[in-house]
Parts: sequence; structure tokens; C-alpha cells
Amino acid sequence: MKNRLIIIGKNLYLNRPFMEYIERELEHLGFLEQITRLCETSSEMVALLQEQISKDGNIIIVANKKAFTPISKLLATMTEDTLILKESILIPSKSAVYDDNSFLLRYDNRSINVVMAEPGKTVPVFLVEEEKKEGVIHIFNMDEEGADALLDPLAKSYEVEFSSTTLTPGWLKVECSAKKFGRLENFLKSVKQLMGEKVIESTNIIAYLIHRLSHSQKSVTLAESCTGGRIAAMLTSEAGSSTIFKGSLVTYSNALKAGWLGVEKEVFEKYGAVSKECVEQMLAGAKEIAGADYALAVSGIAGPGGGTPQKPVGTVVIGAKSDTHTVIETLHFEGDRNYIQEQSVLYAYKLLFQIASEELF
Repeated sequence: MKNRLIIIGKNLYLNRPFMEYIERELEHLGFLEQITRLCETSSEMVALLQEQISKDGNIIIVANKKAFTPISKLLATMTEDTLILKESILIPSKSAVYDDNSFLLRYDNRSINVVMAEPGKTVPVFLVEEEKKEGVIHIFNMDEEGADALLDPLAKSYEVEFSSTTLTPGWLKVECSAKKFGRLENFLKSVKQLMGEKVIESTNIIAYLIHRLSHSQKSVTLAESCTGGRIAAMLTSEAGSSTIFKGSLVTYSNALKAGWLGVEKEVFEKYGAVSKECVEQMLAGAKEIAGADYALAVSGIAGPGGGTPQKPVGTVVIGAKSDTHTVIETLHFEGDRNYIQEQSVLYAYKLLFQIASEELF
């Protein structure tokens, strides 16, 4: 992306040490295609801005105190916007990000960062690389109502907007965004301090899982029935999964549950394949065969047929096992076949985060 620098104000561009300071602050952007200098009273200002915003690339405007507000007004007019008061300065209301004496506009797929600078003082933060101020957190073992009650005061305090959704029971995905530079980072830090080991910040939770388990040199194996290999597919879709994944057995039939995983005939006869007893033996068999640190197992009725009054469609038994703990839960999901399968996959991962909490939180 091309970057152009416009200096507006004689007291800025006549001050060579200060200009060198500004250019050092912009070194991270790489080559500046063009550096334009203009007096704050120049009659060419309107024409210059119109020309510059019509070109591709990012524009960084460094204006002195006298020129800052007129520049803000001109840009607001050119982008069909109005000015609002933020942090004691007037800036266009559609500013994507702002900070003390600095704001960022998006206009036709380009960025315009306007900064008010004064010689002898610290140059404000350049925001041209901070267009996207978004983050994703995952909250475990908390419902939406409880999470929103905790997040809402923090969000208001840091001027952050958030939206949450339940991926599967006990697992919330929360998307957050902020216009004010630095606010999102502080918001996320406060959320982690408040919720502790219930929160993970990650835009790609499976990649995060792989990274953390790889770092701990831990491995995972799977025994799937009604999910038909979807748990394995989600894991292996990410690069690096081979460092933690031992493999998966898709034991759709009772014969394979018995022959491959060692589920006893009596378990099928007394409890059925969709039972805690069956999943417990699936876990043990998979873990032993693979020699993995963690095992996940799923057996259920995804539908649309196959349900009974005792075990209706949507009944799924999901378990996770480590060397020291076993967790097995019976869930009753609703929806069509694919949605039941997807919820089952996510819930299996939710149990993995639970049983491997020391490595993952």
C-alpha cells in the first residue's frame, strides 16, 4: 500500500529536527511515496486534499494546531460527514479510530490519518495501521446473560461494543470492537482479570488449541460415531495439527465400537450405544490404542430418524479423558441433522478445553 505524507504548517516543516522525528515515527510504514509541505494559510489546501484523496494509498496528514480543525472540517465536507467533539478535539463523526490529537478516516478503501503536532512535544500516535480494532474472546462455562452482565460495565468504561453468541452449551463467542486506540487491549486485559480461566482471546480457537498443546507436547485422539469424523476434520483443517493429533476412529457401527475400541457386548445390551457406559469404554479404547494424552468420544442420534421416547433425536453423549480425569455428559440438542452434529463437535472441544485447562488457559 502506498503512503503519502502531507505536512501542513510552516512551523513544522521549517523545523528540521522535528521533521526528522516525525519521519522516524513513520519508519514502520516503509517508503513514503510523496512528502508534501504546505503553509497553513495556503489557498491551495482544498485542491490539494481533493487531489490526494482521489488517489490510491494511505494519506498521513500532520497539521499544526492552527490547521488541524480546518483540515478536519474540509475532510468532513469532502466525505459528506459532520464534526463531533472527541477528546477535546473536533473530528469527523465517521472516524474509524481516534486517539488524543489523532484520527483515522476510511474513504473509498483508503485511510486518511490526521495528526495534530507541535514542535517540542511528543508526536501523537499514528493510526494508519490501526483501522481494524476488533477482537474475539471465548468464554467457557457461563451463559450469555451472566457474561453480558459482567462485560457490559467494562464495555461502557472502555467504549467497546460487543456481541455474543452461544456456540454450544457452556461456550460463548464474543466479538468486540473499539474506535478509540488502545481501548480494546485494555478491555480484553480487564476481562481476563475478571473472569480468569473462563476466557481465551483468539480469532481462531482451533489454531490456538494446536499451538498451546504443541507447546506442552500433548496429544489428542478421537473416537467418533454420530459426528462422522467432523471433530477430526475441524482439527486437521488447521496447519500444525499433526504435532498434536494422533488420529481418529469413526466407529459408526456397534461392531466397530466393539472390535476397534473394545466396547463390551454387555454394554450395548444393557445401556445401548448412546450411553455414558459406551462412551466411557470408547474413550478408554481410543486413548489406549493411540497412546494420547487426551481422548474425545461421541455417540448419539443426529436424526432425522433413530430416536426413541427414552432417547429422542438430538440425544448425544460426549466425553473427554486424560490420564487423571474423565468427563462424560449427556446432551439434548435441537435442530436438523447437521446442526446437531456441529453442536456435538463444538461441545467435544469444549470438554477438551475443560479437561486440559492447565495447558489451554
